[in-house]
Amino acid sequence: MLVVDDEPLARTGLRELIRKDPELEYVGDAADGQAAVEAIETLKPDLVLLDVQMPEIDGFGVIRAIGPESMPAVIFVTAYEEFALEAFRVHAVDYLVKPFSDAALAEALARAKKQRLAGRLGDLLDSVSRPAYLSRITVRVAQRVQIVRVADIDWIEAADYCAKLHVESSVHVVRVSLGALERLLDPTTFVRVHRSAIINLERLEEIVSDSSGDGTIVLTDGTKVRLARSRRAAVDRLLGRAF
Repeated sequence: MLVVDDEPLARTGLRELIRKDPELEYVGDAADGQAAVEAIETLKPDLVLLDVQMPEIDGFGVIRAIGPESMPAVIFVTAYEEFALEAFRVHAVDYLVKPFSDAALAEALARAKKQRLAGRLGDLLDSVSRPAYLSRITVRVAQRVQIVRVADIDWIEAADYCAKLHVESSVHVVRVSLGALERLLDPTTFVRVHRSAIINLERLEEIVSDSSGDGTIVLTDGTKVRLARSRRAAVDRLLGRAF
């Protein structure tokens, strides 16, 4: 089981309660949504205790990043009742409102052992009134936290388990894989052009083909990004081209 909460004391308390149950294995915790996505992709937990309001990517953003079909079972833990009501309407495993008792958590864990969440997380995301795609990303710059508007991103580059956001002359590194970011961004604006790159179509200046079938995308600032042959059809389709 993975614990995701931006409050250190909350993570510690949940960890201690989980370890009291001999049927559960605690595999780790995460302090924010970006770390949660990485931990879920790496550790493959069967169950996640997931906070809703967190910096950078919230709990619902974590589900979108992983994909409802790949997301493990979830028990939401939050201080916000309005999201709990929506969760119960679509039969989430459970939604615990802080502060909750040890008994309430034990009951939720018992329910999670018996239930499968297949097909329900998608309904949860559809029913909760939240933005479908990211509009802002929080990044750390030295000792400051800076907000990057997604519309200002020129292109995104893979960097191991992280991604580099290219915004004009600046580059920001976020702890989210390129695949996870791809699922969080509007696919009509941001398109994967290579296994290691996503571009903002609003910045596309021209496409230069080569004899191999691959190509090069030239952005409005002159940046050149490789275009894989396997991605060419998707780019042409979004540009309204039939060839």
